[in-house]
Amino acid sequence: MEKRIDENFQAAASLVIDQVEKIEPADLSRLFNLYLPFLGPKGVALYQFLVAEKAAASEQKTTFSNHYLLLDTLSMSAPDFVRARRALEGVGLLRHYQSEVDGRQAVRYLIQKPLNAADFFKEDLLSGLLFHYVGEARYQVLAKRFASPALHPLPNERDHSATFLSVFDLPDTTQKPKTAVQSKKPNPLPSGFDQVSFDFEGMVALVHGSTPEKIEKARQLILTEQVLYGLNEAQMATAVTRSINLDDHELNKGTFLAYLAQTWSAKQQKNQLVDQPAEANSSATTNASGAANAQKTSSQKTGNRALDALYQAANNLSPVDFIGQIKEQNHGYVTNSERRLLKDLLDQRILPVPAINLLTYQVLVNMDQADLKRNLVDAIANSWAKAGVQSAEDAVAAIKAHQQRGQQASSSKSANWQRRSNKQEPALTSNEAASQQSVDSDAVKKTLDLMKNYKTKD
Repeated sequence: MEKRIDENFQAAASLVIDQVEKIEPADLSRLFNLYLPFLGPKGVALYQFLVAEKAAASEQKTTFSNHYLLLDTLSMSAPDFVRARRALEGVGLLRHYQSEVDGRQAVRYLIQKPLNAADFFKEDLLSGLLFHYVGEARYQVLAKRFASPALHPLPNERDHSATFLSVFDLPDTTQKPKTAVQSKKPNPLPSGFDQVSFDFEGMVALVHGSTPEKIEKARQLILTEQVLYGLNEAQMATAVTRSINLDDHELNKGTFLAYLAQTWSAKQQKNQLVDQPAEANSSATTNASGAANAQKTSSQKTGNRALDALYQAANNLSPVDFIGQIKEQNHGYVTNSERRLLKDLLDQRILPVPAINLLTYQVLVNMDQADLKRNLVDAIANSWAKAGVQSAEDAVAAIKAHQQRGQQASSSKSANWQRRSNKQEPALTSNEAASQQSVDSDAVKKTLDLMKNYKTKD
């Protein structure tokens, strides 16, 4: 979701190119038309390089002593190659295996055929990606281009074809030799949706006009679009409800995809898979544990309704949405500099989203600032990172600790001022002056006692 670029990749490692089935020109045509829009040219170039090298070697073993020829031929850097390889693996076109041969790292790349057109458009993950990147008009053109040819049955025709047993005697299957022919049935794509922090059942409960069983049929499609658009359960439930057929109460795939594209176009991820940063390629998996922890902690009640609501908002809202709500309550607006500041803070990856939201709350609410100041935000963020803040609860604890340190420092300064005042008091005073000094000390004491009753904000 890969947390950095693949740290185990070594360009000096030897490689073997293997394939289950021969890649035909028709397969490459589907690759170009159906996979290219979301894979990007680098991913397609890597796939065609592997296919061409394997075809040139024919039945012989295709080996290379290192990856340098591959990188130089495709003009790819190591990070580019890793992203391209991962993109191909993610859509089921490639698998790779690692081992050690003679003390050196060795890699085997197993090429897999693109799905045929019928299976591609039945596969919600891939067809959903294609629709997402090319739009409805182009999607319909491609669907018609690869549709099965229309049949022309005769009027009142009947099937008079011979059956197997009408032609052949029943064979003796016990004498059949064993073969190593592999099944050509495509393997299901490893989606990794079990690690996505999205409450599918909770979303289904919000849908109207259908049944959970019928919504479950489109589970993979819905989760694919949720990852692409980053919608929450309520937003996705609205999209599903608006796309239910009135006759059979099934989810209309075309209407659903079109509604998402029209309504949430601002949240669309348009970077092709190969061109996305390595961290973004796996956001669903790398953030799964953090999001799960956030949901777990948000469900724990503290007994304080205001604090529970704050935790829930910090765990469930993005930094821009969170600051937007605060600004709306204060009759203000989110400035462009604040958006850049929050984006920079996210890019630093030193604090999780709930902690960033609590940092915003601390500055705008507790400290009563009109907007986020970069120097102040950077100082708090570095302080929290040093303290190991990893959740909303940790952030609240850091705020309380800072307030306590401020109160202790204030008390210390007050004590030091009083000691300095005693030292500066004249050694010889008249009775009248001594009496006046006593009155002044009492007044100061009462004033300090009153000040202690007021809550100060750091």
